[in-house]
Order: sequence, then C-alpha cells, then structure tokens
Amino acid sequence: MNVVQALSYPPILRGFIALVLAGCFFPLAGVFILRLNLVTLRFTLMHAALLGAAVGLALHVDPLLVGLGLDLLAIAAISRVARESGLALGYVSTFFMVLTIGLAFAVIYKAGVPAKDAFGILWGSIYSLSRLDLALIAAYSAAIALFVTLGFRRVSAVLFHREIAAASGVREAALTSAILLFVGVAVALLMQLIGALLMDSILLLPAIVSSFRARSTRGFFLQACIIGAFCSITGFFTSFALDVPASSAVTVIAAGLLGVGLIYRRFSGRNA
Repeated sequence: MNVVQALSYPPILRGFIALVLAGCFFPLAGVFILRLNLVTLRFTLMHAALLGAAVGLALHVDPLLVGLGLDLLAIAAISRVARESGLALGYVSTFFMVLTIGLAFAVIYKAGVPAKDAFGILWGSIYSLSRLDLALIAAYSAAIALFVTLGFRRVSAVLFHREIAAASGVREAALTSAILLFVGVAVALLMQLIGALLMDSILLLPAIVSSFRARSTRGFFLQACIIGAFCSITGFFTSFALDVPASSAVTVIAAGLLGVGLIYRRFSGRNA
C-alpha cells in the first residue's frame, strides 16, 4: 500500500491531518515552556493526564476528555497555590506531579483498570483518533495561533520578564494563566496523539532547535513552527517508507535536527 492509497482510509487521513496541525502549531506552546521554564509543569500535566486516562477507563468515558479536564484543573490549582503562597511554580508543580501519579496508581489498582490500557497514553496512536479528537486538535491549533498573533506584543513582554511586563501595564497574571492553559491543553492532546514518551518531539525539540538561530521572539515562534511542520510531515512519509510508527519517525527526525543544531552551535561558537 502506498501513501496515496493509505490516505484514502479515514483513520490514516485523520492521523495525518492531526500530525501536520500539531507540528505546525503546538511548538508555540514549546516556546512558552522554554521561555518561562515550565519543564517541571510539563511533567505534572503528563501525570494529570495519566490520572485522567485511568479515571476515564474506570468510568467508561473518553480518557482524552477526562485527561484534558484534569490538566485544566491542575493548571488552575497550580496557578492559585503559587500565587497565594508565593512559592515558585516549579515547587508547586512538583507537589502536584507526585500527588497525581500517586492517585493514578490508586485508581488503576482500586478500579481494576488494566495497566496496559491506562499506560497506553504513554505511546499514543495517531491512527486511533476520533473525529472529536481531530476537531479538538484543529480548534487548539487555531486558538494558539490567534493568541500569539493578536497578542504578540503583550505575550512577548511576559515571556521576556513577567515583573517588567506587569510594571509596564500588561495584565501579566491573566496572560500567564492563558499561557499555562495553552501548555496544559497541548500536553493532553499530544499524549493522545503520539504519547507522553514521544511528545517532546513536537512540543519541545522544534522550539529548542529554533532557539539556536532565532534573533527575535517573532523569529523564535516562526522557526519553531516551520521546524515542527517539517518534522511531522517528513516523519509521516518516512514511517511509510521504512514501515515504522509515525511517532517514532517524527521523534528520530526531530532528534537528528537537534543534534545538527548542537554541532552547528558548537562550531559556529568556535569560529566567532
């Protein structure tokens, strides 16, 4: 079966469209993570989504929707606790990270949820997406693109320095909450699409590679999207050519670009 024939099957076509949309727009959330140092929060959201998958399977409802809901709840709780306690987001995120994974294992055990089903979210499947899943990914892609485009100056100010942005009249608290919201939704959707273990190939690696050459925040966002789109599209077609999972192909290509970027950065630094 060639690629053209494969794309005539709705599940494969949905997976391809979802992968392209994710590659094009989800790296915007990766830029948020890098600029605001939200790596710990990312792990917390992964564990919250795992808890959501366990609860969803136990209640026989869509694990993606439950995981998405718990990620949004975790974002709200972390933001509130961090703001009222004065603790750094990293400390509060670590607390919720441990709490959610503990609750996930408790739910899996008490509800008799098969571990292989609950942990299926760790590797995902682009060909098992429903129309609702694709609609959510498309809606998220449009929303984050509009958020960055329409609010670029204010978003850039918050990413540069939150306190300075607030002192300049920017509604820093509201924008930071919105940024955290976008990160949370991205994590939940990517865990369904390519799994928790490989989602950084779309979420973070394109943003890291773009940071090597970007000379402005606008360039940072734009290059991250271009690199993410390249990895997703190339990875999809490579997976057919080599008969390997699409998520694996995307990850290897993204990691390869990161390696090339690191080598370039090393030698360009020497020649400077």
